[in-house]
Amino acid sequence: MPGPVPVFLMAGQSNMEGYGPLDDADAGDWPLSGSLSALIASGAEDGSILSTRDDVWVHFDSDSVVHAPGFLEPGFGASVGFIGPELGFGEVLGNAWEEPIVLYKTATGGTTLGLDWRPPSAGGPVGPLYERMITGFQSFLASEIAASFPKQLAERGYRVAGFVWLQGWNDQFEDGFVEQYEDNLVALVQDVRSVLQLTSLPALIVEGPTLLDELRSARVAAVARLNAEQADSAFIVETNDLVDEDLEGNFHFHFNAKNYLEVGRRSATAILQ
Repeated sequence: MPGPVPVFLMAGQSNMEGYGPLDDADAGDWPLSGSLSALIASGAEDGSILSTRDDVWVHFDSDSVVHAPGFLEPGFGASVGFIGPELGFGEVLGNAWEEPIVLYKTATGGTTLGLDWRPPSAGGPVGPLYERMITGFQSFLASEIAASFPKQLAERGYRVAGFVWLQGWNDQFEDGFVEQYEDNLVALVQDVRSVLQLTSLPALIVEGPTLLDELRSARVAAVARLNAEQADSAFIVETNDLVDEDLEGNFHFHFNAKNYLEVGRRSATAILQ
């Protein structure tokens, strides 16, 4: 009998929500903006990326109605006109594995790890988005996963296979949050593992765009500490080369579909490695 379906918890702020435009009309006027349709028209992407997969199921918990739970296709970004990292992530894993996978994504733009996502073991008030992530994911695993996705998959059961974190931009603008980021990130991963009772759960820390080298260093240091506690349990996904910091306003991946596909693909490749 087929084994349990692997489920990935994906969380973060606006870059995890996803602002990769499907069409040119939503691409904006930044020098490095670009739509998925333009990539396909140029031959840089195959048109099959627009197809709905039957082996990757996505559930996006969002403040607004974005896309109903369903099989992976473009439109699971911040609105149905955008993609996030889930598209490239699901593509790579779906092609590499014969088994189906499930992606549970929860993201809210303009938020901090120091406050909004603050985990319990970091001390201080627990962030409301941390609580929402945990309660939402536990509810999904307990009941919604069976109710929402295809019966033949639900009957197989599930196993939580990884935690993907893409966040950090807004911490740069709050006093003390960058200095706390290393400790807060270690606490976040440890608390997610503890709540899920999965001490070896792989954690992918995606290197989101940053203005401060101190924030980049904090991510690297946090991963080193997690791996010192448990070897090969946490991984950095490098993405700095995708962002041209000489272009004003382009510190995000926003409005560049190619970047979002690459972020997702690199994250999935890290899982496979």
